[in-house]
Amino acid sequence: MNDRATTTQMAKKSNRDIERYYFEMFRTNYQLPEGDIIYGDKPDVILEGKRIIGIEITNFFLESGSFPESEQVQRKAREAVVSKAQQIYLSDGGKRIEFSFSFDKASPIRNRGELAKKVAKVAKDVDKRKTGTISNDFLEDTPELSFAYLNATEYEDPKWRVVQCHSGQTMSMEKLRKIVCAKEKRSRSYQRCDTYWLVIVVDFIDSAQDQEIQIDDFEKINSEIFEKVIVYKTYFGQVFEAK
Repeated sequence: MNDRATTTQMAKKSNRDIERYYFEMFRTNYQLPEGDIIYGDKPDVILEGKRIIGIEITNFFLESGSFPESEQVQRKAREAVVSKAQQIYLSDGGKRIEFSFSFDKASPIRNRGELAKKVAKVAKDVDKRKTGTISNDFLEDTPELSFAYLNATEYEDPKWRVVQCHSGQTMSMEKLRKIVCAKEKRSRSYQRCDTYWLVIVVDFIDSAQDQEIQIDDFEKINSEIFEKVIVYKTYFGQVFEAK
């Protein structure tokens, strides 16, 4: 399953469903104490065994979703722009051809409607050309676009796509500490347990989360609330105990 399909499916799930999804994945890669699993809210999971362990699940996003420039916001904007651009192009008598677009992260989308009109104009300007990469000369008025490709074959149901490339980043220990600190402040509302764990998920499939974890230099952090702070990178099955 590709990046776009997976993130779209996850976006349709409730927060509880997402937390359960990640926990079920996590427990296949980490040996938990024996006990009954109970899914809740605060914390997300209760493990009832010799001790009652409250487990909180959270995701390590590269940027806060409150920032307009964040990947969480921009990927939705890209999809919306390309979809709207196709509608505008077809309503103006455009051909049933296909386009693929990549966006420049250095020029985040600010106005979806205006950009959609510009993308539709790019398509109109090149729709008589042969299949291939569109020259940057046609993208001068759209700095948000870094790449465009035309498939000149006509289809009954043509698809316009976002084909985004992402460069890897290394996990920031400073950001990790901030996540732990934020969860500690919210722990006052947790159900009473003997102890608490914090599982921080890095979803390899999600471009808003994917980052490299430096194994050799993985630092330990302190927490007065959480007995264990665990960083879990999905699909690779990498588990690192930060405390």
